[in-house]
Amino acid sequence: MRRQAPLDIFNLLVASDELLLEELIEFIEKYMIEELDGWLQRNLVKVLHKLFQLESCKNLQNYCLECICEDPVPFFKLYNFPTLEKNILLGLVKGDLQIDEIDLWDHLIRWGIAQNWELEETRMINPSSWHEEDFLVLKGTLKPFIPYIRFFEISSKDFHNKIRPFMKVLPEELFEEIVAFHMTDYRPRNILPPRYGQIAVDSMIIEPKHTSVLSKWVQKKEANAIIPKDSKYNFNLIYRGSRDGYDIDTIRRKCNGYGACMLVIKTRGGAIIGGYNPLGWKYNQIENMNRNNNMFRNRHNNSSVSDVHNNYWINTSESFIFSFGDGDLKNKKISRVANSYNAIYESNICHLALGSSL
Repeated sequence: MRRQAPLDIFNLLVASDELLLEELIEFIEKYMIEELDGWLQRNLVKVLHKLFQLESCKNLQNYCLECICEDPVPFFKLYNFPTLEKNILLGLVKGDLQIDEIDLWDHLIRWGIAQNWELEETRMINPSSWHEEDFLVLKGTLKPFIPYIRFFEISSKDFHNKIRPFMKVLPEELFEEIVAFHMTDYRPRNILPPRYGQIAVDSMIIEPKHTSVLSKWVQKKEANAIIPKDSKYNFNLIYRGSRDGYDIDTIRRKCNGYGACMLVIKTRGGAIIGGYNPLGWKYNQIENMNRNNNMFRNRHNNSSVSDVHNNYWINTSESFIFSFGDGDLKNKKISRVANSYNAIYESNICHLALGSSL
């Protein structure tokens, strides 16, 4: 396809849908996902409004929704986010947004105010100055969204500062339940489960948006690929340098026998880098081999037998190294192993995954 303006290509997709040109639709969708990702991200609101009117562009629609769910903050910061249609936003709120619930609440309040000129026009930023009618207007606008907010995942501090000022927007019974939850041992019967799309991670370096990308890379998928929910991975913390120490033997012992491991490091300059070892550490196995070698040397006074640690190669085609730059997904890079026969080198100094340059 000759290089065309992104909007022209998108308009061609719309026309192809109207004419039911399925092969052309599929081709354009693929091209836009692979080549026009940046333009799509900047124009998500307008694109979604049009895509939801089309019957045959489900692949691009799903891709856009997946992008929002995995990293919704840039989407909510778009200048025209408040113009998003209610049904599209409701679908997102019902879905797998990877976002803190209190942040979602803030964006929802912003959107709700923008839907009512009488609230937006008076620029009533501080709800303490609102009249009863103002809360009733916002309550009516946000009513369909309230059942899908995980209020019980919001901290007591955020509840006090950000939810309580809008208490009149919530059903009275729900508000009382939240108060009881934070002030007593009360546990509600019907608590919404955590958002399925979030790949939780106990980390001081990376966030769920990073684990989503890493999960795809492990499966040899592109970072912008759409994968089934049951294909996502769990990330369990095994070792933390600030807690466990930074020497190599501690890392080996902590990670030994756990199978596939992901090592994530934050440099002094703030860059996030790491590597994936699909085979895991076999510290005890190597240690025992060294012990046997030492016993053999002592028994036969043979100093020519070398430690296994000094030259130990692991063969795999699955390993890779990666970088997230300063943490922004726009700066992500991956380098897969170039030679499966020299993939990971084990020594008494380091455990290194090799790849081409980042």
